[in-house]
Amino acid sequence: MTDYILSGGMVYDGWGGPPRRADIAVTGDVITAIGDLSQETAGRIFSVEGLAVSPGFIDIHTHSDFTVLDNPGMGSSLAQGVTTELTGNCGISIGLATSDPVFAQEKKWTERGGNPVQWERLSEFLGHVEAAAPAVNFGSLAGHGTIRKAVMGFGENAPDAQELLRMSAMLDDAFEDGAFGLSSGLEYIPGSHAGHDELTALARRAAAAGAFYSTHMRNEGDFLVESVQEAIAVAEAANAPLQISHHKAEGHANWGKIAQTLALIEQSREAGFDVMADMYPYSAFMTGLSVILLPEWARHGSNTDLAARLIEPLTRSRILDEIHAKDWDWSAIQIGTARHHREAQGLTLATLGFRAGLSPAEAAIDLLAAEDGWVSAAHFAMSEDDIAAVMTDSLTMIGSDGVAQDPHGPQSGDKTHPRSFGTFPRVLGHYVRELGVITLSEAIQKMTTLPAKRMKLTDRGALEVGRKADITVFNPETVADRATFDEPNQYPTGIELVFVNGRLSVEGGVPTGVRAGAVLRR
Repeated sequence: MTDYILSGGMVYDGWGGPPRRADIAVTGDVITAIGDLSQETAGRIFSVEGLAVSPGFIDIHTHSDFTVLDNPGMGSSLAQGVTTELTGNCGISIGLATSDPVFAQEKKWTERGGNPVQWERLSEFLGHVEAAAPAVNFGSLAGHGTIRKAVMGFGENAPDAQELLRMSAMLDDAFEDGAFGLSSGLEYIPGSHAGHDELTALARRAAAAGAFYSTHMRNEGDFLVESVQEAIAVAEAANAPLQISHHKAEGHANWGKIAQTLALIEQSREAGFDVMADMYPYSAFMTGLSVILLPEWARHGSNTDLAARLIEPLTRSRILDEIHAKDWDWSAIQIGTARHHREAQGLTLATLGFRAGLSPAEAAIDLLAAEDGWVSAAHFAMSEDDIAAVMTDSLTMIGSDGVAQDPHGPQSGDKTHPRSFGTFPRVLGHYVRELGVITLSEAIQKMTTLPAKRMKLTDRGALEVGRKADITVFNPETVADRATFDEPNQYPTGIELVFVNGRLSVEGGVPTGVRAGAVLRR
């Protein structure tokens, strides 16, 4: 007997065409019929007239490998309509960290949730995820930065032949374990030490495995164009499919450069290369405050090394001189997470400095030192025109760059980026309904079949008979994000039903507590 019938909805199959009115039957974990099912019976029938019925959203860019073991309910993802996440982005893969002391920061992150690193390769980590029973389908990339750290620590030199061989072997093991691709984070230590030859050699391994290369580029501001050129050069030399992460232009002086980078991407496509991108619909990014503020040399080594530099008088003075040499809008940088100084969360650096009786830069450095080098911050540095331009690119998909959260859990005190709760509803509500930047069919395609194509998922991402029953039902007239930078831990409105592998996981906009996600392997 059919388990569920969704009756009378406007069905968007995910391929970008117009919707059609149809019913959908779900039996077990698959879609078993689409059409007029008015004479059929089911365990439960939902009338979804006036609602959009879409494939479950695939979030191509997340960092939920940080939280899935202590928050397998993944409420902030589910409530957005997300049914699949790809983690391990930006060169950082928790599943490739080990018990080695070099991973002290990663162990600090996981131990905070009560989950010490007790795996030595990706397959073991994915086994822990399966045991935790995630609410959302879960896949992982292999992070170059994590691999480099495992082999070379925080070394700044290029790898020698033996080190590159060890990195390649570790990457091959990750692909054997099911990694969907190789990710790099060239703005972060130690990934920033990698050069063209190292990246190309590893991207070739990805291509040989039938995987792709995803990159958080070296720079998304003053050297954005050069960074896109570098990413394309690596991918073309390796003949690897390229995914440009969170494509954007940071800083007012760089607004408009998106026209140049989109042109570079199109040129590569016309030459026959597979270049795609993802983006999130916000004019502020969030990363480590040290990444935003400090010169690159000051961030070398571990977070503890960084904190020590900030309190050594001569080094501190040099860092301040270099910070003050730039023109900053201190009111545009807002403290996100400072776990030992919650009173600073939500303050701009302008306000932080005023309260401390210091310059904003001095106050920021003091906070970083007190937090052992780790503070997150939002930087309101992007243009709405650039956001729209990236969104209209036909092969740009939606990725939150977020982390699955519980709005009432132990991490709810963090001032996280609202993208963790609002990315997909924000696109559907603000950019589709209110601004008309793209159509609803185009938006759904960017959330479903495009990421499924990138991940080579043939059983998910579209509403077709025989595919897995990952389904999101939403009201196109009311869907909207509610999460803000001041109050980020809020579920959206308008997401009515979500099915993951055929099981009802969200009803009336609220997660049901069902955890039906599967671990996906390439």
